[in-house]
Amino acid sequence: METKERLITIAGELFADLGFDAVSTRMITDKAGVKLSAIHYHFGTKENLYIECCVYAHSTGRKLTFGDVMTAEPSLLESPEGQATIIEKIVVESMHYHFEPSRPEWETKIIQREITHPTAAMRTLSEKIFKPDTKSAQDFYMIVRPEATEQEAQAWSDLMYGQMLLYKMAKQTIEMVRGENALDQEFLSTAAQTLARAMILEAGLPLPEKLIK
Repeated sequence: METKERLITIAGELFADLGFDAVSTRMITDKAGVKLSAIHYHFGTKENLYIECCVYAHSTGRKLTFGDVMTAEPSLLESPEGQATIIEKIVVESMHYHFEPSRPEWETKIIQREITHPTAAMRTLSEKIFKPDTKSAQDFYMIVRPEATEQEAQAWSDLMYGQMLLYKMAKQTIEMVRGENALDQEFLSTAAQTLARAMILEAGLPLPEKLIK
């Protein structure tokens, strides 16, 4: 592993567990086994390193967005059935991306921490990732339902992001209520189908056959 990537991984783990303010550059370099100058060389400042950790955590194994699918398969936009397929693709892929068992735990934790306690990194994350992702979802909804208001499009996109956040941020509580393996892969697959069904119906589109109970 190259020094830059090692610093991101080590710093990401520390930031995720302790928070930005509690982590020093010395802690990072000692754990990474590199000189303090390595941080300055690759990132300039601790804040820049933290931002890189957050961006890296959100971007690894990058999930599909509505914009990605509309660009790659524009023919799907031409029919209600194709539009419903886009929603199903996005929801299933997003659920898999966010809850992939092999994904390092720190990647999820640092994003959760940043969402609940925003730092200067949130501006970068918002501009590079969150705004483009949500805008592509809202743009898609406006194509499907051109009579909809901007607020309706925002609320529709929140159906997906809200459920993902619930499962991520309330995982321990959910497991206390429902049991230790409440959010296993079988349940998450069911949740993805349920969410896709709800979003498709709310958009006024026909359900794909596999989603019809």
